Amino acid sequence: MNKATTEFETMISDAFVLVEASKLSLKDEFMKYEPKTVDEKDFKKQLTEVIKKGAKDFWRPKYDPSFNEDGMGICFVAGKKPALSKSYDWWKKAAKDFCPEWNSRLGTKSEYVAFFGVLIKKLVESGWKVETAWRAACCDSKKLGHYWNSKNAKHDFEDTGSREICGFFDLANTFKILADDDEYCDMLWSVGGCYRYYSYNKPLAVINCYDQYYNEGYNHHASVGWVIIPA
Repeated sequence: MNKATTEFETMISDAFVLVEASKLSLKDEFMKYEPKTVDEKDFKKQLTEVIKKGAKDFWRPKYDPSFNEDGMGICFVAGKKPALSKSYDWWKKAAKDFCPEWNSRLGTKSEYVAFFGVLIKKLVESGWKVETAWRAACCDSKKLGHYWNSKNAKHDFEDTGSREICGFFDLANTFKILADDDEYCDMLWSVGGCYRYYSYNKPLAVINCYDQYYNEGYNHHASVGWVIIPA
């Protein structure tokens, strides 16, 4: 085992979680749920397509990213301010520069959908009712993260490492910036919730698209990049 591998494994064990997207199946208990709202139907359709295409495993951070010591890059630790007010282009570079030897990058729309499929599955396995887990993901995510109307809401950005759910933190507090599934397309996708919003207005599994204006140098004051490392 070389030094680079050892350092990577240390970083992974400290700050990342393996998302076993490849184990998602249309036969999973949570996938038997019949959606009742437009957003539930839309998300289940997206997740079904991702599963059918064959989702691949990846590592994702436990926490939202923060700026590193020199402020030029990112790190993933608890107890710091999230790395806000950067552009999509900045995040594309910062994600790749974080761990280039292991191909770190911004996660894609399909990978985010797969992650939320895994999260719903984990919620059900931990004892949540199937319908409750789906509604929390797609309709009202108050119990999954930090919103204006969440319990003990701060009405400001919380530090990283807040509100743990199935081993993940900071699911809502900041919006998350994704890359397009097509690596040659610079379409910007925004997902998740932010403390400034009510949980039923910005549920976590709803994915939004911004136009090109926001892609080119626009600083997203309530968003962080959603960084992943392929498994």
